[in-house]
Amino acid sequence: MKIVRVVIVDNHWIVREGLKSILESDPLFHIVGEASDGEGAIELLRREKPDVALVDIKLPDMSGIEICQRITSEGLPTATVILTAFLEWKLVQRCLDAGARGYILKDAKQLNLKEKLLSVARGETVLDPRVVTLLTDHIRGCLPQENPLLSARELEILHLMAQGLSNKEIGERLFLSRSSVKHYVGSILHKLDAKNRVEAIIIATRSELL
Repeated sequence: MKIVRVVIVDNHWIVREGLKSILESDPLFHIVGEASDGEGAIELLRREKPDVALVDIKLPDMSGIEICQRITSEGLPTATVILTAFLEWKLVQRCLDAGARGYILKDAKQLNLKEKLLSVARGETVLDPRVVTLLTDHIRGCLPQENPLLSARELEILHLMAQGLSNKEIGERLFLSRSSVKHYVGSILHKLDAKNRVEAIIIATRSELL
């Protein structure tokens, strides 16, 4: 598997060191740099063009949301994952609208950071299960109800997607290969006419499939 190049952006040294210790112990990850503020982060991202940027939402000079917007506007190839202690609907919505590919809460017991970053590097969107719950609480009644019926297996996988599980985690739970899970997820997105996992969860919730 390709090594995932990561940049860590957090104004707290101890947080950066903690994240580095988690990732550097795994040969699948390579920390290419770290920054304690937004401007330093943007310069680093322009220079290194990492696969993933792990970004705190509150920095001294700008927010993680602004960093997402700068990455998008400058066409940088980096996927941004917000790592924060804040669970607020407006923040989640703004981060996703700005282009964030993940929103993870700083909870050591549920973080499972490496698996989530690998999922993002594969092009997936990852959300903390509590973020998914918050999301579904706010989108009921927002979208049309006409959606194709999913198979029993697809519904089962859809429910696990809504819990924030990655393809690998779903496969382990259901004893399926990662390629099989990827096939089912693709079928779910196609049937729901969704562009990504988040949109599929929104549509499925409104259609009372979840």
